[in-house]
Amino acid sequence: MNHPSTQDTTSVAMSTTPIRALVSAGKEKFTRVFSEKPQSFDTMIWDIRELNDRPATQPHTHLHFTRYGSTNQALPQTYAEVVKSWLVLERKSIGTMILQNNGARLLWEAILLRHGNDPAAFSWANLCEEDLSQAELLMREHWEPGTVYKQGTALLSMTNFLAARTICRPLYYVLQTPRLEDFHRHTIAGQNVRRAKLPSMKALEGVADIYSTYAKDPADQLRAAALALLVVTGFRLGELLALPLECEVTE
Repeated sequence: MNHPSTQDTTSVAMSTTPIRALVSAGKEKFTRVFSEKPQSFDTMIWDIRELNDRPATQPHTHLHFTRYGSTNQALPQTYAEVVKSWLVLERKSIGTMILQNNGARLLWEAILLRHGNDPAAFSWANLCEEDLSQAELLMREHWEPGTVYKQGTALLSMTNFLAARTICRPLYYVLQTPRLEDFHRHTIAGQNVRRAKLPSMKALEGVADIYSTYAKDPADQLRAAALALLVVTGFRLGELLALPLECEVTE
């Protein structure tokens, strides 16, 4: 029979192996993503300006891996390195990464509450539904319901990501904050509000006329083509501006 202390050591080693693998993968991708201006994965602030493809409309320049509301109280490494790895491996837009990171920072505040403000008591293996519940309550203190829903959904995405890699156990938690858009999406009044945001038929016909008839100068043709793309694709302006020159694909 194995000695209890040997079993405990083996259990700890097994639980840290997936974390080491995740962080190793995260650091490798971090090096590739931030190749233009090398920086340390372990620092508590990342400079994300080189990822910004919309500098005129995106004000965020840094990710802070610090306690929520602070810029100089670093999150514990055992927590931060996993969050960082999730962010860089699941890399989204800058705005989404900011949202995801803020949710993770508030989750840490909830974890501290459950552990009596003792960071050493935390391990990913004991992350539980109560932590998510308390994090959602904290979110309600700071944000509007629509933001709470988005942040909570991002947190659930993180826990699913980690559970799939056996870093934490699967968590079965349902957000208590509803998605506000669903309240009126299927009502007549709600549909009328959404319809009012659409351009009128006259405006659409005007765009078509400009594109097909009135745009003669090459610069005007380019502007008309850009406007037509915005209308028919639903692109954001920044997404349109980020299109490569040879972006048309014919099959």
